[in-house]
Parts: sequence; structure tokens; C-alpha cells
Amino acid sequence: MIGRNKMFSIFASFALISSVVLKAEETTKLDDVTIEERTSNATENSDSYTINYMSSATKMKLSALETPQSVSVVTSQQMEDFMLTDINDVLDVATGIDVQKVERDRTHYTSRGFDITNFLIDGVGAPTTFIYINGDLNMSLYDHVEVTRGATGLSSNHGDPSASINLVRKRPTKEFQASTELSAGSWNTKGLEVDVSGPLNEDKTVRYRVIGSFEDSESFQDRYKSKTKLLSAMFDADITDNSTLTVGISKNIDDNDGTEQGGFDAYSLAVRDYDISTTTAPDWAYRDIDTTDAFLELDTNLSDFWKIKGTYAYKKIDQDAQMLTVWHTGANPSQTYLENFIKSENETKQHIFDITVDGIYNLFDKDHEVVFGLNYTRQEYDELNSYDTSNYGTIIDLDTWDGSTATPEFDDRYSRSDWTQKERSFFAATNFHITDSLSLLAGSKLVTYEKSGINSNSALYQKDSNKFLPYASLSYKFNDNLATYVSYTTTFTPQSEIDASATQLTPKEGINYEAGIKSSFFGGKLNTAFALFKTKQDNVAESVGILSDGTGRTYYRAIDGVTTKGFEFEVAGNITDEIDASLGYTNLTIKDADNLQVNAYIPRQMLKATLSYSPNILKALKVGASANYRSETNNAAIKQGKYTIYNLVASYKINKAMKLAFNVDNVFDKKYYGGLIKPYATYGAPRSFGVSFEYKF
Repeated sequence: MIGRNKMFSIFASFALISSVVLKAEETTKLDDVTIEERTSNATENSDSYTINYMSSATKMKLSALETPQSVSVVTSQQMEDFMLTDINDVLDVATGIDVQKVERDRTHYTSRGFDITNFLIDGVGAPTTFIYINGDLNMSLYDHVEVTRGATGLSSNHGDPSASINLVRKRPTKEFQASTELSAGSWNTKGLEVDVSGPLNEDKTVRYRVIGSFEDSESFQDRYKSKTKLLSAMFDADITDNSTLTVGISKNIDDNDGTEQGGFDAYSLAVRDYDISTTTAPDWAYRDIDTTDAFLELDTNLSDFWKIKGTYAYKKIDQDAQMLTVWHTGANPSQTYLENFIKSENETKQHIFDITVDGIYNLFDKDHEVVFGLNYTRQEYDELNSYDTSNYGTIIDLDTWDGSTATPEFDDRYSRSDWTQKERSFFAATNFHITDSLSLLAGSKLVTYEKSGINSNSALYQKDSNKFLPYASLSYKFNDNLATYVSYTTTFTPQSEIDASATQLTPKEGINYEAGIKSSFFGGKLNTAFALFKTKQDNVAESVGILSDGTGRTYYRAIDGVTTKGFEFEVAGNITDEIDASLGYTNLTIKDADNLQVNAYIPRQMLKATLSYSPNILKALKVGASANYRSETNNAAIKQGKYTIYNLVASYKINKAMKLAFNVDNVFDKKYYGGLIKPYATYGAPRSFGVSFEYKF
């Protein structure tokens, strides 16, 4: 842990950086910025690691300096520089986000000690069914990713104290543009991406964007193969001078062969060190995911100061999987036996309606911002799990096992889930400027949550009516470059975890506090931030073990009085006209009411850094490096020491149309656990190489 002296040093360094950069800014001539550039939120072709504003924290368009919470952004340029092709790559460089692989095609995210379940697309909440995300979300469709750490009850579905992830789509362009990219890499990875956009009429009032991608790859793990296909189409139409209608649809097919269920038994892995290629998947295992997204959006300027936006979004996820879990023998943990053979078929449907009004009003001779609106989400989940016990207890040696075992019949017993979850909410907030320097941002959300049906053959009904989630913050702006804030909000988070009796846990509830100081320089091109935070929650799920009903499901216990506290520090943006960088550090503790450590698989310290350099004497060349440090972690059986993963990238623009890029991940081939969510564990990816060739028309 970092002591008070080191913490003071970090804070002093923050102040020193602010003063040095401020002096540099005073002697640097900035380029003129147009109104269009100041109001645009797109990062495509911006050559920047920052954005003009974000609304994912409060639903108000505020700059990073004005936002009274910890916020980060991974821009299009940063994704391009470091070849970040999926959401796991992106969140791996985002400050304060812990990314752990449950298996190769299932991922778990946490922030500030809690599960991340709040995902938004273009600022509209998209509830996740479980704490794990299946598949690797392709970033081809997205311009940038905004991360808000801490509770975001105003903008997301729940006031979850972890973080919200806002995926901002690429949009149709008024000018024609097109690009294609070929990629290849380790483990026979091959990829193709095509992106075409432009106007459909002479007046450019109707525009389109079509994006397609394909990737075929194997893995460092035996028997694992993956094929992903993506196709998306989006259209903008200026139906009046003040209204734009946008419609879009995308289809993503993610087929994975040789997928695991859970990975290694942690108790077995604690006494045996397997080769990195070892897998617990049989040769008949697979997980196929078919996702369809569609949305309709109407954006209208009611006046120069008022705007209304209505959104309908639909998502359908079909998953079909056959998997196997393994476990250790009680007498000898080094021995592994075949446990659960499971076939799972499930379908998720989501309907989201959102209406948001934002504007400016004048009171006491000052202009103030306000936002209010309604949100309704309906989620339907239908799942059938079938099991086979014919080979239960067969002992295998994973070092020599080739995955061969008879394909099960899956006819021994069944587990059915069929439930509907509905949420209705009303939100309102205002940013009231008490003086030119002092602002009070106050608001609330009123939520009604209901879930009913069948969950794993058991009747399910939960309802919470009119849950009141207040939000308040006080910000003080010293000047155009420096501001400080304090904020308070309550939290309310439904959860899908079950207890030892297979009953779903009731929602988590708690309180979140945060205080921080921020600075911004060179017209927002370089931002720094330091924040202190504290969260207290009741009914927090902690994994305990595996149910004895043969389903292989993990069960949890609910813990009251879980307190997370710590601090974060971040610097991101253009350091000079040759260097872009980001640096984020997180330090936290997670303890229960008895002052005992909770969720020890989450690192208490994380340091993430990226740096890219393009010399003025050779602007066509860009080189970069990134590092990801995680402190000690453990689960029920395994302890992992602190470690750092280093990556390298380089690109060269052959001419205005062509670019060649190369990357090396895990440069020093560090062997580590990429997931320690008890009672299982998985290895992280070893050293890998990638190359891409891009052509812009």
C-alpha cells in the first residue's frame, strides 16, 4: 500500500505538473478553434487523446474539467495508435478498470472494487443480464469510449458505484470517405475491415455509413478457434432544418470452438503448473453468439438553447453452447476429473426507450443548464440448460489429454429460466451557477424495478418501487485551467447472482462520496485529475463455491457494510506536438463491516500508461509503448504476485492513403493469471505479434 508520504508526493507532483504546463501554455500560441470543432464530440481524424465534452456522467454536455466525477476517454486516435480492436483492449488502458478473462470468450470487469454492469451506447443505458460479458465486442463501430468511475445514477440504468462505460458510435459523414484494413497475427489470426461513409444526395441531407469486418483466429490454447463476422449500416436524414433522424442496424456473429467453462479448477492449479497451451475444453465444446442491434433516434433543436432527443434501441442475443467443467479430487488436488457436461441455449431481448430534454435557462442574471427525461427498459431472458452425467468422475491428466471424450447426449436433467425484467425511471438535474466560479449540480432519478418469472426452475419475483437516487455536487473553478469538486450520490443495483439455495440476491444499495481536483490545458488537449473516493454498500455478492445440484453454477453470499475507499490520478492528452500520452493510477481498499478484505481477486493498485511519439523530422513514423501494472491478488486457492505487462507498437504512413502498423503484446512473455475469479482461474495471453495494412480512398 502507498503511505501518506507517497500520497502527498503524488498530490504535489500533480500541482507541479499543473503549474509547469500552465506556464508552457502561457507561451504557446494555440490554433483558432471553430464553433463546429468546439461542439463536436467525434474524435475520428482529430489526432487527439481527449474530447471536447462528454455527457455520460450527468447527461449534460460538460468538459472533463467541468464534470464533477472521475472521467476518462479512449479516443479513436488512441485506439488506432495502439491497435485496440475490441472492448477488452480498450478497457485495459482505461484508468481504474480491471479486466479479467473468465475464459477466452467471456470477460469480467470491475472498478473501485465492484462489478461493472452499466453499459451505455450513445449515452443511453443498455442493461447487462449478468456480470460477465460474452464475446469480445468489436470496436469497428465506435468512435470512442467514455468511462465514468463512481456512481452514475443520472445517466445510466442504476446508480452503480463501479463505473459506466459509454460506447459512442461512428456516425455518417457529409463527405465521402472509405477505408479498408487487412490484419494478421499470431495463432493464424487473419482479419479484414471495410468502412465506407458519405452523402446520398447532392445537398448532403441524407448520409450513410456501412461497416463490415471479419476475423478468423486460433489461440495459444489448444483446440480453441474463433470466427467473428460483423456488418452494420447507419443512415442520417435531416428531415427539417432543426431535426435529424438516424436509423441503424448491425449484426455480429461470434463462433467459438474449444471454449472452456470456468477454466482451471483453482485448487488443482495451485499445486500444478500447466503449460500455457493447456485447456480444459473437450473437442466438442463450443460457444456461438449471434447479436442483432437496431436503433432509431430523433434529435431536434427546439431553439438555440433547447434540445430534445428520443431513442428506441433493440437488442437480441442468441447463444448456443456445449461445455465442460472440471474439478479436483478431494484426496489429491493435483488430480482432475470431468464434472459437468452442459448444453446451454439462451435468448435475450432488450427494448429501450429514452427521451432526454436539455437546455439553458436564465435566473438571477445567470445562465444555468438543465436536463430531464424518461427511460424505460424491458428485458426478456429465456434459457434452457441440459446436462449429462455419463462420464462424471472420469479422471484425466490435463498435461496429456487431447480433449477426446464421447459427445454427451445431454438428457439427464434440465434447468429452465424464463423471466422478464422491467425498469422505469424519471431523471432531472440542473447545473446551477451560484457565482461565476461556484456551481451546484443537483438532481435525482426515480426508479421502479420489477423482475418476475422462473430462474433455474425456481419462481422469481422482485419489485422495488420509486427508488429515489439523489445526486449532488459542488464545483469551484479557480480559473479556466483549474477546478475542484465534491459529490454525493446513493446507489441501487439489481444483481443476477444466486445464493446457496439458488435464490437470486436482492439489489445492492449504498452511498458514494467523491472529491477531486482537475486541470486542463491547451484548449482541453491535455487534462489531469486527482480524486478521493469512498463507497459503502450492503448486500454485495461474494462468490463462495459451486452448487451441489450438478449444474456447475457458482453461488454467492450477500455481505453488508462493504466499504471501498481510495484515490486515483490521471494525466491524458498531448504532452507536446510530438508526444501523446496517458497515465492512470488507482489505489483502493475493499473491506467488510468486520474490517476483513473482500474480493481479493481484484488488485488494490493499478498503474496504466501509454505513450506514442511521432518526431517532427519524420511525421510519417509513430512509435509507442504501453504498460499495465497490477498488484498482488488471490482467490480461494491461488496467490498471484504483482506484475506488469508491456506492449510495443509502431506505424508508418507510406503516403496519404497507405499505412503499415506493427505491434507486440506482452513483450517479455510474462506468464500470469488473466482471471482469478474463484473458484476458477485462467492464464493470460503470452507474447503475440500483429501487423496491419490500411488503405484510405
